[in-house]
Amino acid sequence: MAISPMHPRPFRMDRATRHLRRKGNYMKPANTLVICCDQHNPEITGCYGNAKVHTPNLDALAREGTVFDCAYTSTPICVPARASLACGDYAHRHGYWDNAHPFTGDEMSWGRRLKEAGVSVSTIGKLHFKDDSEHTFPGQRIPLNAKGGVGDMMTAARNSGTGTTRLREHVQHAGAGDSDYLHYDRNIAEHAARYLKEEATAAEGPWCLYVGFVTPHYPLIAPEDILDLYKPFDQFPIPEQWYDPSSLHPAVQAYKERVQMDEHVTPEELQRAIATYYAMVTFLDQQVGVVMNALEEAGLKDTTRVIYLDDHGDSAGDHGIFFKSNMYEGSVRIPLIAAGPDIPVGTRTSAPASILDIYPTLMDFHGVETTDEERALPGVSLMKTIDGENDPDRVVFSEYHCSGWRSSIFMVRKGAWKLVKYMTYDTCSLFNLEDDPREMNDLGADPAHAGKVAELLADLEEICDTEQVTAQSFADQKALLDSAGGLKAVAARGLTPFSAVPEGLGMDDGKSAR
Repeated sequence: MAISPMHPRPFRMDRATRHLRRKGNYMKPANTLVICCDQHNPEITGCYGNAKVHTPNLDALAREGTVFDCAYTSTPICVPARASLACGDYAHRHGYWDNAHPFTGDEMSWGRRLKEAGVSVSTIGKLHFKDDSEHTFPGQRIPLNAKGGVGDMMTAARNSGTGTTRLREHVQHAGAGDSDYLHYDRNIAEHAARYLKEEATAAEGPWCLYVGFVTPHYPLIAPEDILDLYKPFDQFPIPEQWYDPSSLHPAVQAYKERVQMDEHVTPEELQRAIATYYAMVTFLDQQVGVVMNALEEAGLKDTTRVIYLDDHGDSAGDHGIFFKSNMYEGSVRIPLIAAGPDIPVGTRTSAPASILDIYPTLMDFHGVETTDEERALPGVSLMKTIDGENDPDRVVFSEYHCSGWRSSIFMVRKGAWKLVKYMTYDTCSLFNLEDDPREMNDLGADPAHAGKVAELLADLEEICDTEQVTAQSFADQKALLDSAGGLKAVAARGLTPFSAVPEGLGMDDGKSAR
């Protein structure tokens, strides 16, 4: 896969240098800063080609490192995606299916692995795990984790028989203001800056700091001065499929109807919501700038490798959908940037990448020899991808087993082609992303492409038995719902659309997001 320059003098690595790196004689252990946000659509970033959004800090990081253009989440929903990030495995293998199955730490995490290898591991901000114990994940500070160690039970209730207006209401109520999430992210940035300037500079050995921001996850509320950058709101076009979903797969049409992302939302409300999402990305970029400036001021930039990524994206109106929970590119693709010592400057790669690649990458960064079990994980170190040692036919996989959809969804991408399988439907979606990057021409039902559909379905079934995985996800979710009083009891409580921030870190009036 091609690596193209973003800079007139990109880093070039000869074969001998690559050999030394792989032998462990070149990539010396260094410090690592991992910055993970929540629900950032990569297409709404300057360095990914969006000329409208203001993201100067992320764009600067991209110029100093390598941008991954084809990086994907393992599942486009917060809790299971973050479990995959922690342990480096697929949702159907670790069993954290939804936002009611938070990561417990029973599987080895990269955090615990690095700590055992002598690396000082700290996390600041959102993790969305079960709790703040060292067993779950080491070094947690001001963490946002699953409420009560359980999270949102409604996300496991796929057959509740009811729709929800909660997500649609977030679109309708978008605009200027303040929120717990904005306050929390400012606190996270300040804590991270303090760590870098005070603790990291005094550290006697290598360290790894994970900074977890919550924006641009809804509620769609942005500081007024930032939202003003995106006026007039009518500069944002109305996605045609918002009001006319007839070209969408029947499964997507059913989802839109269930969450009422349709004529319930006026064009003016939709455009304001899109503008607010852009403003929240800019707010996030400012917090990234606080952390990156602190890294430089602490004199640690030259000895620290940086990874910026996301748990999943946000459709932000595309295909008539807002937020995550679908397999269109805006939701399932993630931003991924790496910079620092040994990482090529000013380049980008179209090689396939996954959120699962972070685990082996961090082992590489810190010179930790991987075990047989770790080498059996599906992730590939980003350094191998940068070096061109990746498999050009690598299949990237994602899955979804949460509420909003009647059954499970599976996605594979190989080369230019992307297939989405909606369980209980006979027809898959198929897109050629080179010819149709906006996914406007679904070829899944076209007999001329039946061979490609069959090829990708075979690739999918090599990764997992979709029927068996779907059945297992439903069985595990039923057991969880039964333990909480049954489906009716859980449905009566309703959906919790976003998690509360830690006490004392929200707005000054003390109210917590619910």
